[in-house]
Amino acid sequence: MQIKIKYYFLVIIIGALFWKCSETKELNPDDLGTNYYPLNVGDYRIYNVSGVEYISTADSVEFSYMLKESVVDSFMNLESGISYKIQREKKYTEDGLWELDSIWTARKDNRTAVQVENNVPIIKLSFPMSENLRWDGNRLNGNYIDEFILLDFGQTYVDDFGFYSNTATVEQEYIPDTRVNWISMKEVYAEDIGLVYKENVKIDFRIEPVFLNLRYYQHLVEWQ
Repeated sequence: MQIKIKYYFLVIIIGALFWKCSETKELNPDDLGTNYYPLNVGDYRIYNVSGVEYISTADSVEFSYMLKESVVDSFMNLESGISYKIQREKKYTEDGLWELDSIWTARKDNRTAVQVENNVPIIKLSFPMSENLRWDGNRLNGNYIDEFILLDFGQTYVDDFGFYSNTATVEQEYIPDTRVNWISMKEVYAEDIGLVYKENVKIDFRIEPVFLNLRYYQHLVEWQ
C-alpha cells in the first residue's frame, strides 16, 4: 500500500513539472515586453530633432532637423540570431531631400534588445520588463558599467507630437546637481511602436565663467 501511494505521488509530481514546462514554452514573447522594441523589415520612424550646443552664452549652435530610421534589411548574426540593418537619414527642411547619415544594426531575443550605434552595442531594453528593472547598458561593449533603470512601465506618455497609452521610460543617467553638473539621459518606448522620445541634456557648471551645455531632444512624428 505504501509503495502504491509513493508511486501515485511521484506521478503527480512529474505531471506537475511537465505542465509547468509546457506553460513556460507557450509564453507569448509580447508578455515579456519585446513588443516595445519592434523590428520588422519595412518599418520606419521619423523624428523631429532639436537642441543647442554651446560652451559660452556667446558661442552657441542651435540645431534642428528631421531624422528617419528605416529597417531596410536583415541578416544572420554571429550568435545565430537575426540582426536588422537600420538606415538613418537626415533632412534639414520639410521639402529637403533625405541624406544618408549612418547605418546601425539592432537585434533582440527574449532577454535583451541590443542596438549597435557606431559599432558600439548598447542594451536598450532588458526582458522581461518590469517597474524599476535595472541592467548594465554597456555589458556588451567593454565600457564602464552604466546602469539603466526602467520606469513608468505601462504608463501613458504625452508630448506635443503624440499620445501613447502604454510606454516605458529607460533612465540611462540622471544627475540633478546644479552645483557641479546636470545630466539627464532617457528614452521612452511605446508598445508596438518603439522609441518615441529621446533626451540628452548635459550641463557642466564647473567651467567658469560660463558652462558647457548640450541639449538634445528627439520626438517621434511619424511611423509605420
